[in-house]
Amino acid sequence: MKKTLKLTKRKLLYTSIFLVLFATVLPALDYFADGERLFRENRPEEAIPLLYKASLLEGTDSRVFIYLGLCYQQIGKPADAVSTFMRGTSVPGTTKKILYFNAGNIYFKQESFPEAVTMYTRALETDTAYAPAYLHRANAQVSMELFGQAVDDYRMYLTLDPASWQSESIRQLVSLLTEEIGTQEERALREEAANIATAAEKKAEQERYRKLMDEVSSSLQAIDNASTLSAGSEHVLQYDEEGQLE
Repeated sequence: MKKTLKLTKRKLLYTSIFLVLFATVLPALDYFADGERLFRENRPEEAIPLLYKASLLEGTDSRVFIYLGLCYQQIGKPADAVSTFMRGTSVPGTTKKILYFNAGNIYFKQESFPEAVTMYTRALETDTAYAPAYLHRANAQVSMELFGQAVDDYRMYLTLDPASWQSESIRQLVSLLTEEIGTQEERALREEAANIATAAEKKAEQERYRKLMDEVSSSLQAIDNASTLSAGSEHVLQYDEEGQLE
């Protein structure tokens, strides 16, 4: 009898624990499922409250931060979208490379290219073989006129995804950028040579001027000395042969 009571109590305990856990997880699953459905039906304003509630609960689907961030982006709230993506990166089990990548895309659309590059770089830090991040980072670098870095990223993208439908266009772009890099290097060399020549000419002109001033100074000194000697002879008193003052 006692053994039966112990088993019954143990079953009740396990059942209670299960019900508590189920009650905790179920709302999150419901919020997420309904929010995801509304998101896929292109109803972001209705999806946001549900997805936001789901994002606050433990055990929710890790995709909630992606969907919620995209909903904010759709309704024109990029700051909230980035904040959601970044919040998701601190939650265990989320796909961090996608969250960083999406944050980078928002910055890119806002023409905040340095911030976009930072986000794409973070995505690549979590997965060095994530090809889209190389492509989008290269695009941002082109906008920043960092052509050398862009070419490196485009080439890495083509290495990781050689069958990309954009591969031919990217190769043409790489060719153009490489040519532009060569042109810029030649221009920089010409400018450097011109600067060196200008500096040398300026130094030579300064040296010529210094020599001229030295010569002028010497000439003035000679004239001054001659004037001094002349003045001295003009004021000497003259005496006759007998020593009388004339």
